[in-house]
Amino acid sequence: MKSKGEATISVEHVKKVYATKKLEYVALSDVSLSIKKGEFVSVLGPSGSGKTTLMNLIGTLDRPTRGKIFLDGVDTSSLDDNQLAQIRNQKIGFIFQSYNLVPYLNVLQNVTLPLMVEAKDTPENLERAKSLLIEIGMENTFEKKPNELSGGQQQRVAIARALVNQPPIILGDEPTGNLDTKTAEAVLKLLTRVSRENNTTVLIVTHNPELTEITERSIYMKDGLIERETKHKR
Repeated sequence: MKSKGEATISVEHVKKVYATKKLEYVALSDVSLSIKKGEFVSVLGPSGSGKTTLMNLIGTLDRPTRGKIFLDGVDTSSLDDNQLAQIRNQKIGFIFQSYNLVPYLNVLQNVTLPLMVEAKDTPENLERAKSLLIEIGMENTFEKKPNELSGGQQQRVAIARALVNQPPIILGDEPTGNLDTKTAEAVLKLLTRVSRENNTTVLIVTHNPELTEITERSIYMKDGLIERETKHKR
């Protein structure tokens, strides 16, 4: 296992261009960064700054036009689609703005879905899923379907699902964007605990500068470039 201090995410001179027959849009120009094992990092910037594009590339949901991205030393640009899917299942927990819950599964089934995909749905892991839901105030919703939940509740289910498999990397796109202040604080405490106790690398994309207070480092983006970085004490 890599110790804290070694890079679990390395982005090297990455450029991303979205092109049509008549238009070319440069989402990322020349981005390089390194994120250590167990580090909790926030990426901030206005809409169109490239922060979500960067997260999607790190998460192997898209491929860079130029440059390379390494996850635990593996060059993801050299992998085929099946290998990338395996990397996502084994290494990355995603927290999406759009939740992406399965409508016909109940809350507990949605959270434990990654366990079933990896054949890890053991009694111990199922109990961890329940504990995660309880920790973020969802103890009375195990049997409910997504359409019976508010947007904030669905977001909490998505967060528990991202954490249940104990992946080494957590990627969150506005993970507290649909939550009230009290619940957002509980979720951020959970992410901080997971980062510290499991040495999990956490990267969150946000518009909210207040979230930087709980992260170790903030990366500020503008016009497809990293503008500056700031370190914080936790």
